[in-house]
Amino acid sequence: TSNRRCSVRFEKSSVANLILRFFDASKGEVLFNNENIKNFSLKSIRDKISIVTQRVYIFNDTIAQNVCYGSDFDEDKIKKALQKANILDFVVSLPQGLETVLNESGTNLSGGQKQRIAIARALYKNPDVLIFDEATSALDNESEEAITKTIKEISKEAVTIIIAHRYKSLEIADEIYLFKNGQIECN
Repeated sequence: TSNRRCSVRFEKSSVANLILRFFDASKGEVLFNNENIKNFSLKSIRDKISIVTQRVYIFNDTIAQNVCYGSDFDEDKIKKALQKANILDFVVSLPQGLETVLNESGTNLSGGQKQRIAIARALYKNPDVLIFDEATSALDNESEEAITKTIKEISKEAVTIIIAHRYKSLEIADEIYLFKNGQIECN
């Protein structure tokens, strides 16, 4: 695949669920590089794809553990992921730095900070494909703009799919598709 930003705009997040094979298409097929996605193992798909959703879950654990969740701990890799997510400066300014314990659901973080931790978590696995599913819809305008800049930078390194209802979230896309009546249409 080429490193292109591609956006899909529609009412539901079904495309993310299909790509990650949370469920399979009942009709038609989902192709990745012209090969049916069903030909890939679930593990291989989920190892290469990261998703950031509107509802971010922050665990009652350290920032470092929240970033590397489900993977081996590598401090340098955590810092690189936080840097790419544009939150490393904030983290190192905290008295405990990477070892700062976050409250369950991230109640000691702003909405933008939670999204950036989630982006760092997605980046930690070094995915080939990044999916942002309504990732900025619950943020204020300033946070949304900052996260959008982060997404734009990240998209230089991975195929990036942005699913959003608001056109403003899609402005950085190279291509925009509209989901209408069960079909994806070129816009």
